[in-house]
Amino acid sequence: MIAVRYTMMRLLVFFGFFAVLLLVKIPWIYAALGAALLSMAASFFLLARDREAIAAGLERRVEGRVARRNERADSERTLEEEEDLEIDGAEAPGGPDRP
Repeated sequence: MIAVRYTMMRLLVFFGFFAVLLLVKIPWIYAALGAALLSMAASFFLLARDREAIAAGLERRVEGRVARRNERADSERTLEEEEDLEIDGAEAPGGPDRP
């Protein structure tokens, strides 16, 4: 829901600048370009809190996916693979086979 609010606020800022520039009798193409630049700069400062909330939500989702993927990989490890890992660990340099 925060993403929808952020998008709507960005559009409102853009159209606000666009309307002001058109009222100043600037041709519509230059008004659109100017409004895009001005709204980008204004949104960076005015909508920082919402942008950070969206970024935090995305970060939580990605971390959750990584955790689930790691859990799934651990649960798919078979008993034989675990035994192989234990044996490989015992045969490290300086182990029973090497002086």
